[in-house]
Amino acid sequence: MENIKCALDTPYPQVRGTCSHRDLRMIMDLYSGREGELTAITQYLYQHYLTDGIDENMANILLKISKTEMMHHSLLGEAIVKVGGDPIMGGSTCFWSGSNLNYTQNPICFLQNNICAEQQAICNYRRVASCINNASLSELFLRIAQDEELHIEIFNDLLEHLGN
Repeated sequence: MENIKCALDTPYPQVRGTCSHRDLRMIMDLYSGREGELTAITQYLYQHYLTDGIDENMANILLKISKTEMMHHSLLGEAIVKVGGDPIMGGSTCFWSGSNLNYTQNPICFLQNNICAEQQAICNYRRVASCINNASLSELFLRIAQDEELHIEIFNDLLEHLGN
């Protein structure tokens, strides 16, 4: 699993146009809300640190997935600016906090939690894509959701590997 890809090869759509204040709030939640990309980045980095030196394969994969989540965060931050928003590190209702993380240290438990978090991210991206009034943003969200689906496959493979 060392040469594993954590993002699809298809490009991310370019963002054009503007969006409403309501739409911008939804983007902020994807960007750095409690279940957003900032939480995913830091969650997977935390797990990388826990497994580094113990299970190098898992540690490396968690780091690669975290870097993909960083790319998503960057794309969303740039999109927020393009549509006239301010990419602060917080969702629509509060600033981001380290209390958003799950500090479970058991690899089986945290991989299961990661799968649930990725499933929730996919639901969030699809929901926002379906109700936002900017087609280019919708396309971006659906493309990011495809990477999140790949992450579920990877986490399932890691769980299977741990079971063997």
